[in-house]
Amino acid sequence: MMSSQRIETLGSIAVMEHIIRKFRELIDTDSSIPPELRGALHATLDEHLLDAKRRILLKVH
Repeated sequence: MMSSQRIETLGSIAVMEHIIRKFRELIDTDSSIPPELRGALHATLDEHLLDAKRRILLKVH
C-alpha cells in the first residue's frame, strides 16, 4: 500500500501533466500560432513540466 505522501505527490504530478497537456492542445488547435512557433512553445512546456516535477519531488524529500 502506498503512503499518503506518495499518493499526494503522484496526484500533484498528474495535475501538472494534465495542465501541460491542455496547453499543448491549445497550441496545436490555435490556427493563429505559426508551426515554427509551436515547436518552441512545446519545448518550453517540456522544460516547465520537468521543472515542476523536480520541485514536487524535492518537496517530498
